[in-house]
Amino acid sequence: MIVLIIIGVACVAGGVYIAVFQRAKSANVALEIQAQPTKTYEEVKEALEAMQDYDPNYRELVEFKGFASSSQEVITPYSRQKVAFYIAENIQVSEDTEERRDSDGSRRMVTTKHEQKLSEDVSGADLIVKDNFGHEIVIETKGVENKLDLVQSYDTLDRSNTGNPTYGRGYGVRANGTGHRIIGYKQIEKTFPLNAAMYVLGEAYMISNRIFIGPPKNTKSPFIVTTKSEEQMLKKTQGSQTTSLFGGLALAVLGLVLFIVGVTR
Repeated sequence: MIVLIIIGVACVAGGVYIAVFQRAKSANVALEIQAQPTKTYEEVKEALEAMQDYDPNYRELVEFKGFASSSQEVITPYSRQKVAFYIAENIQVSEDTEERRDSDGSRRMVTTKHEQKLSEDVSGADLIVKDNFGHEIVIETKGVENKLDLVQSYDTLDRSNTGNPTYGRGYGVRANGTGHRIIGYKQIEKTFPLNAAMYVLGEAYMISNRIFIGPPKNTKSPFIVTTKSEEQMLKKTQGSQTTSLFGGLALAVLGLVLFIVGVTR
């Protein structure tokens, strides 16, 4: 069948992409983690200052370790925790219940759950990583929030603003239980805890004698901002290589089987 052939080809292509390209991407991250020596604040500053007269826009890939801080007090909106940085999300959780017929004509109730992000709030203060001597490096966060390896520190479902605790205000729920209802509002906070140990790998640059680290201009180079240790990050990327290899091969084999079945039918 033509459908099986198309699905088979798509699976083979996807499997090859995962096994080759995704694995190569993880391998590159692992290589950079291993290759980059951890630099002190003084070493980063000296290297950047030495190049200022030649190239004011000079950037250099560096590995830096320190502790999370911020340029001013940061308090999360839901749990009211003091943190170095946060992203807070408000998500509406609802469900639709409908009556369906099975192939034998029997009726059954099917409920589908939905989540819709209503808002996202990001802390406005600069994320700073300090060394043991109090030297500060500012971490670029604006526009690259999705690249930050934040810790999910708060996740709760608030049912208090749904009107009726079961069905929600103003939503059509029929006597037989079918229809749409709001379950509640999920409040999520992802943070860098204050004073948490930080591992950073990115491009350092200098503006007005302040040092920043942000995503490399070469998108193939990694940008890592995490509370995980260097050893944990290396183990994670090596595990991703193995998962990509075997997962990609499995998908490719499945695609080949579907292709053969489609051709021979």
